[in-house]
Amino acid sequence: MKRFLLSIPTGILSLVVTALVVYLSLASDPFDVNELPTFPGFDKLCHFIMYFALECAYLLDYAKLKLPHHTRLNIELALTATAAVIGLLMEVAQLVWTSYRHFDTMDWAADVAGTVVAFLLLHFLLLHYFRKAFYRSSVHYRHERRRNRHSLN
Repeated sequence: MKRFLLSIPTGILSLVVTALVVYLSLASDPFDVNELPTFPGFDKLCHFIMYFALECAYLLDYAKLKLPHHTRLNIELALTATAAVIGLLMEVAQLVWTSYRHFDTMDWAADVAGTVVAFLLLHFLLLHYFRKAFYRSSVHYRHERRRNRHSLN
C-alpha cells in the first residue's frame, strides 16, 4: 500500500478530493439523500467529513512532497486556510450558481471545524508517523542508500 501511495504523483490526491468536494457541494442531490433516513445535523456532519478529508489530502500531499524533510508550520496553516476559503467559496457558489442550494453560515462553520480538527490531528499526532512509515519507502531513501553504498567502495 505504501508503494502505491508513493507512486501517485504529488498533488493528484488533493486534486481528486477537491474535485469531489466541489461536485458534492454543487450537485442537487448526489447520493439521493432524500431516500436515506437522516437525523438533524446530518448535513453539518457531511460538511465536517468532506472538509476533514480535504485538509487531510492537502497536508498528506504536502508531507509527501517534503519527504525526507519536515513540513513547515506556516505552509500547513496556509493549506488549512485554503481549505476553509474553499468552503466559503462553495457556499457562495451555492448561493450564486444554484437555485436548489443556499448559503448557510453553519455549513461553513462545519467546513472550518473539519479543516481545523484535521490540521490539529495531523500536525500534532499523525504527520510524524506518516513520515516515519513512508520515509524508508520513499525515493529519497533509495537514492541515499545507493549513494552511501557507492561512497563506501
